[in-house]
Amino acid sequence: MKSNKPMTPPSPLSWEFHTAFFPRLLWSKLNPKPAENQGTSFNSGMELTVLFFVFLVLLGVGTAMVLRKNFLWGSPLAILGLAGTAYIFFSSWAAQRGTKPSYDSFLIWIFFFFVFLGLTAGLFFTSVNHESRLVVISAGSLGLLVGYFTGILGGLRLQSLGWISGLLNVLAGPAIIGLIIVDMLFLVA
Repeated sequence: MKSNKPMTPPSPLSWEFHTAFFPRLLWSKLNPKPAENQGTSFNSGMELTVLFFVFLVLLGVGTAMVLRKNFLWGSPLAILGLAGTAYIFFSSWAAQRGTKPSYDSFLIWIFFFFVFLGLTAGLFFTSVNHESRLVVISAGSLGLLVGYFTGILGGLRLQSLGWISGLLNVLAGPAIIGLIIVDMLFLVA
């Protein structure tokens, strides 16, 4: 008889974690079972997301107005945007306090974002110094390795941000596409 109890992961410093557990975790997150797919509805999380973006727009518009020497209208908008963004961010974090991050809720796109960010950083730092192709590729590989370990940590620990971590996980997808384009440009140049 098979138990539905989640398996205890091996230590992240073990070989078994990186060769058996983590690849299975990635595969399960990339290919979810049909029962795991849940429909989305306009709930309080969606309302908070819309409100969060409204505050970000207010912050951006207010800051732009202040920079254009329109302090009278820009300052209140920037302050309201900053206060609202900070309130939503910290309330999301506070609601998640005391909840332990788990691999069941692993943020897969955050993980891949860090992997590609590491690759991009390695390629960038060697490409701008006009290093040889071998050095550029070696630095990119080292960046991938650093991004892999940082991504595991980020995919697990950023869960503590509450519903904002889900928003960041979704936004990481388009950011990954941008990083891939930048990586291709570094490799061609």
